[in-house]
Formats: sequence, structure tokens, C-alpha cells
Amino acid sequence: MLYILHCLIIFSAFINDETYVGPKVPTLYSALTTGANATDAAIYGVNTNPFVLEYNEIIEIVLNNLDSGKHPWHLHGHDFQVVARSADSAGVYENNVSLSSMPMRRDTVLVEGAGYVVIRFRSDNPGVWLFHCHIEWHVDSGLVATMVEAPLKMQEFITVPQDQYDLCTAQNIPIAGNAAGNTKDYNNLAGNNVSPAPLPAG
Repeated sequence: MLYILHCLIIFSAFINDETYVGPKVPTLYSALTTGANATDAAIYGVNTNPFVLEYNEIIEIVLNNLDSGKHPWHLHGHDFQVVARSADSAGVYENNVSLSSMPMRRDTVLVEGAGYVVIRFRSDNPGVWLFHCHIEWHVDSGLVATMVEAPLKMQEFITVPQDQYDLCTAQNIPIAGNAAGNTKDYNNLAGNNVSPAPLPAG
């Protein structure tokens, strides 16, 4: 499966025109409590930049950096192959770029300003994994995507310790349902956390 992501930082950070905002229900809990609906990316909320990956697929991500700054990108849960990486100011990835026949393996790769990187991994580690810039204030600005990997497999073997549920309950964080905490209609995201509206011109 091929995913093409475009990242940009102006005042907020964007991946494919969406700024990451954490959901009301932690994504792992949504994946574990929504049954067959867990394979529907929409239930995780628009602003989580969700990508639902099937089990044991080869995943290829093209990350085009539309920003002039350099970004060290990190993927949780995997060591990926870096199959192509551009020089600074090379522009967006084109299909005619030759891919490495012996790619290096990393969990973090620097994407040059106005350049790109192509990474590849096998989706053989069910879980909820963040893909994000490793500069902390860029994460805080929203330069994050969520990989929901093999959610139906997750439901078969992942159990959350009770103390984690207790911690969420103590903080009034819902532990079931879609990104908005809806446990009856998973397609109803009313009340979902979303990014703030853009500032008016001037």
C-alpha cells in the first residue's frame, strides 16, 4: 500500500492539510472497543491523520517536505527501510526516481528542506504507532500522523492494564468509542477535538 504525505509548517504544522489534534478517546482504546468498525479510518477523527493498515502488508510512505526546514521523521513500532531520500531543495518525489537496492534501516530519518523521503516497512506489528517529526515543538504544532496497524488483530491479543483505565477515569478521559467518545454511532463524531480555525487575514 502506498501513502503520499505532504508536510508543511507555517504557524501550525500540517500533514495533507490537517493539523494533528489528539482525540478525546485515545486511539488505542478506539481500536480496541469498536469491533469491526476499527478498520474505518473515519472513526479515529479527522485531526488524528489516521491511516488504517492491514496486517502484513508492505507499506510505502512518500513524505514530501513542502517546508524549507529540515525535519527528522520518526516512526514508532518499526525499523523502516529508507528506499529514497532527496538532497536539499530537490522538490517533491517523482516516480522516475531510482530506489535503493540495499536500503538502510532506521526508525528516524532526516527529510531535507523542500525535499522528500520514501520509506518502506511491513505492517507486522499490530498497534497504534505515531509517525511524527522528532522536533518537539513541531509535534506540538501538529506534525503527526497515526498508523492504526491491524486493529482487528489488536483486538485478539492486546489488553490494557486496569491501572491505565483507572488513570484515564481519574482524568475524565473516555476509554471507549470513536474519537469523540460516541459508543452508539461510531460515524457520529460530534464533539470530536478539532484544530482551531485559521486566524482571519490581517
